[in-house]
Parts: sequence; C-alpha cells; structure tokens
Amino acid sequence: MKVNLKKILAEAKRRIKLPLSIFKTNLIVLKSKLIRNTEHKSSYENGEYPELALKAALNPAIFSVFRRHHMYTPILEHVSRNQGEEYLKIIRDKYKLKDDEIFQLLKPLMKLGSPKLLRIKGLSNKISTTGLRYLKIGLDIREFSGNNIGNVVEIGCGYGGQAIILDKLLEIESYTFYDLWQVNFLIRRFIDNSNFSTKYTISTINEDSFNIRNSWDFCISNYAFSEFPKSLQEIYIDRILKKTPKGFMLMNSGVNGEFGNIRNHNQKELLDKLANSNIKNEVPLTYKNNYLLTWGMEN
Repeated sequence: MKVNLKKILAEAKRRIKLPLSIFKTNLIVLKSKLIRNTEHKSSYENGEYPELALKAALNPAIFSVFRRHHMYTPILEHVSRNQGEEYLKIIRDKYKLKDDEIFQLLKPLMKLGSPKLLRIKGLSNKISTTGLRYLKIGLDIREFSGNNIGNVVEIGCGYGGQAIILDKLLEIESYTFYDLWQVNFLIRRFIDNSNFSTKYTISTINEDSFNIRNSWDFCISNYAFSEFPKSLQEIYIDRILKKTPKGFMLMNSGVNGEFGNIRNHNQKELLDKLANSNIKNEVPLTYKNNYLLTWGMEN
C-alpha cells in the first residue's frame, strides 16, 4: 500500500496546531478579562452580570430563579432586612399606606424570578425588601412630581422593577428604558410578564432611538448613573439629562465622584451642569455618602 506522505504530514501539523490555537485563544480571553476598559463602561459592564441577565432573558429555567442567583443578588436583590424595615416605616408613617395596599402594589415583584422574601417585623407575610425600596422611591417621586409625570426615562433599569411600581402609582404617558443590550432583553421579558400598562421603548445609549423620542419630562436613575465613568456620564448628560426638565437620581459616588475605582462627576460638577439642581440626603441612608440628586423640583 502506497503511503501518502503529504497527507500524513498535513494531519500531524493539524494535530499540533489545534491545541496551540486553543491555548492562544484562552490566553486572549484571559487577557481581555484582566485588562478591562473602564473609561467608557459602567462598573458592571465588564463583569458576568450582563451575560447572566441575557441568559435569564432567553432561558425559562434561569428566568424563573434569576433574582436569587448568587451572581445577581449582589447587584439588585441585596436590600437587607433592616433596610426593608426602614422603608416600611416610611411607607406606613409618612405615606399612610395600609399593609394590604403594600402587598397589592408589590404583587408583580413577589414571584417573578423567585426573589428571596423576608419576614419583616409587623407584617403578617414575608415580602420582597427590594420591592419595598422601589415602592418607597415611587412614593417619593409622586410627592415631588404629582400624579402625572408624563414621559419618563430611566437610566440603568435592572429588570424594570422601579418602572412596574411607578406604572401602578402614577399616570405615565410613555416609559423609556436605557441599559446594556443584554440587560434590555431581561427587562423586556420581565415587563411583558408583569401587566405593565404604559407604552414603552427599550434601548442602549448608542442606538438610534433618539429619532423616536429625544426629550422627556422626568428622568430616574437608582444608583446606576453614579456608577458610570465620567466620559459615559457626559454622554447621558448631553443626550438625556439636559433634555429632561425634571430628574430624580439616587447616587452612590459620594461628594467627590468616586465609585470603587471609577472616577466620575463630583457633586459640584453635576450641580453646575444641571439647571435648578439640588443635593438632598438619601432617606434612609443605605450607604455612607449616598445622596439624592434632583433638578427642576422645588421640594
């Protein structure tokens, strides 16, 4: 039998080249994880959170439990029992909501994604402490703005929990969600399963969605904007914040504009950039140096 030397050499070369190629690819992946571009990206964009959000959106099994996943809870489902009790006290004492009203308003957030429900002192049933946070913030917004807040834009929306509460509390003409593209799939799935009644648009900041709407009446961000680097904040300021007459943003970047290793706009810079803006205390204070940034509102 005649031996084809060329074929033997080609096969040997392929067998040697394949593991080398795999090794090289793995090195490139490792390098990309070690060298993270934080100049134009949020604090969570480089981590595993966006991919988990995408998996939850596409996989029914993961969606059913994503709110108690060990990689997800540190991002959005970490409101403690003590913080939940503080939110509940404000909801009851300041806003005079009864327990049955509270459970009814939080109903869409009590099952989807299997959130961890906690026993709160004074409540007959377990409850989502993250839901209590969204409800307290929603009631604050209603106090600041009145019942009709028109066209709303939210920056950094998680799975849409805040929007779901606002949809129940207020009259809203439209709702625009801005988040990472992977997270946007999760928002859509969660919103569509929550009897959300307001017409909405979901987009990333770089999509050409501004042809649909390029100004809003009210801007919301629960901690997300303050986790952006300064260059990304500038984009949101120019495209959204300056085109929205009223805003309510909870910030966790402190007086000097720092979130972890990310440097961003400090309080003075934000006050200079946003007309009629004010710094208020976060109530209750959930982390040292947190604050509330508002603009266009007298209260």
